[in-house]
Amino acid sequence: MKKICQECPSDGKWLPNSVSSLESYLGKFIKSGEGVPNIVGLRKNIAYNLQYLQFQKQVLVEFNVTQVILTQVWKMHIIVGTSIIEALLYYLLTSKGLHKTTEWEQVASTGNETNIDGEKHKIENTIYKKLENPVPVDMTLDVMIKKAEKKKLLGTRQEIYKKLNYLRKLRNRVHIHAIGEDYDTDWWKINKNEVDTVRLVLYSFLTSSLFKPTTEEKKIFSFLQ
Repeated sequence: MKKICQECPSDGKWLPNSVSSLESYLGKFIKSGEGVPNIVGLRKNIAYNLQYLQFQKQVLVEFNVTQVILTQVWKMHIIVGTSIIEALLYYLLTSKGLHKTTEWEQVASTGNETNIDGEKHKIENTIYKKLENPVPVDMTLDVMIKKAEKKKLLGTRQEIYKKLNYLRKLRNRVHIHAIGEDYDTDWWKINKNEVDTVRLVLYSFLTSSLFKPTTEEKKIFSFLQ
């Protein structure tokens, strides 16, 4: 890659925002002691992926790529950006005690075939044990968005939740075999509007009152604008 950044070191290596600076900023919101496990790892994973998004943006600055490659870069923006939003929602919900839990643990499952009106059916029985204390259950992004919307955790405007649901569906394009028809491809389904949406939502989240950013700190995420 050619050197275009004034802050690049003498060896010409392009450098994104440092992981340490991103972790420090994320720590303003994602804090230990809020009932969320593995906080250090969570902050690091978000920081790594923010770096990668910044790199993807730089790729488009430095290379004049084909439309197919451009579409795939946009797709990665959507997948990675939505994953970061998912991680932020996970922390927000869990830290507020809104994480989905269960009091039951599955210990056994049995099944038997039977004939009903000449057709084979299967009857399954599942045995659960009641736990002394509820345990967390993995939440899908769909569940997280619904919980956040119900509690108005991201404000009262419906538009933000509609955008999150739209991005959730686009993020599912990571399953490249799951197509409904021959024209249900990345080429036809992904364009710059979707990229602008994920950048807008992510930038709004990262510079919201949850983080209480200064004007200077907001510049860290200028690559999302």
